[in-house]
Amino acid sequence: MSNLIPISWPDYLWPFGIAVVLSYLLTLGIKRLAEQRGWFAYYTTHQTHQRRMVRLGGAAIYLAFIIPFLIFMDLTPQRIGLLLSVSLMFLMGLLDDIYNLKAWLKLLIQFLAIGTALAFGIRIDQVTNPFGGVIVLSGIWDLGLTAVWLWLVTNAVNLLDGLDGLAAGTTSIAAAALFYLSLFAVVNQPQTALLAIILLGAALGFIRWNWFPAKIFMGDSGSYTLGFLVGALALMGGAKLATASLVLGFPLLDAVYAIIRRLIHGNNPFAADREHLHHRLLAVGVPHMGVTLIILGISAVFGVVSLLSGTWAKLIALAVTLIVMIVLIRTIFIVQRRKRD
Repeated sequence: MSNLIPISWPDYLWPFGIAVVLSYLLTLGIKRLAEQRGWFAYYTTHQTHQRRMVRLGGAAIYLAFIIPFLIFMDLTPQRIGLLLSVSLMFLMGLLDDIYNLKAWLKLLIQFLAIGTALAFGIRIDQVTNPFGGVIVLSGIWDLGLTAVWLWLVTNAVNLLDGLDGLAAGTTSIAAAALFYLSLFAVVNQPQTALLAIILLGAALGFIRWNWFPAKIFMGDSGSYTLGFLVGALALMGGAKLATASLVLGFPLLDAVYAIIRRLIHGNNPFAADREHLHHRLLAVGVPHMGVTLIILGISAVFGVVSLLSGTWAKLIALAVTLIVMIVLIRTIFIVQRRKRD
């Protein structure tokens, strides 16, 4: 603990507790209201439930983050940008939950939100050089890399929302890692830590209702909100890309693989399907809860590795993540082929 900056823990526990309670109670209230009004989710290609389910839990997550944010955070220009951009992501997801928006329109609003974040100074301005020092980015490089990073993380978490508790659980692990990392003496970003622990509380309060068997879905309004916040917090107060990339290693690689796979087959790269890693694990007989725990366990292990290791070790861990995923996908293909034969 000696490498952590001195802090007053009540300053963090109060916002965390408020976010947990708000998320828990708001999710319950939205669930009951939606059931009374008959607001149930339409069927989507990637969902694993066949029964009727409320799909508006993202509103509870968003409010459980925004309310403590407004109470405990000073509104600097960068934080105003975070507030505006995540609100755009949430509204886009909410409209998609209600009206099932076209892919091109969602993409347009996503980049409008990302552009807002960039305009208010949320960007990758430098990255750690594994050979020592940092690499300063400017111009098209920091803008382009930031846009790709935010878009990829946002959609990677959205793709995780196919199994109960998976998106919220993975976000919780990422938020906890970012919270702890922000308190390292060499990082020294207590305000980023405060944002991360509020996000952790908003995700944990929702998990009670979304854990298997789920009582409510977060919908795109929730998954896009969580994904964007993880991506943005990894940039605020100094890039923490390696830590976030390790925790989200599997969903990030799965998102890239899904885009490449769909393009190769001539399909819409943004269309939902049931070919993601968690769907494939279900298809070969791994139980629902087992798949969730496997992916969350891997994310937690790599989250700890990211906090205890230097730049080179993190790069090696990222390479190991890629190798493990390739082996896992190959093994799944073999099992599926044997089942067909």
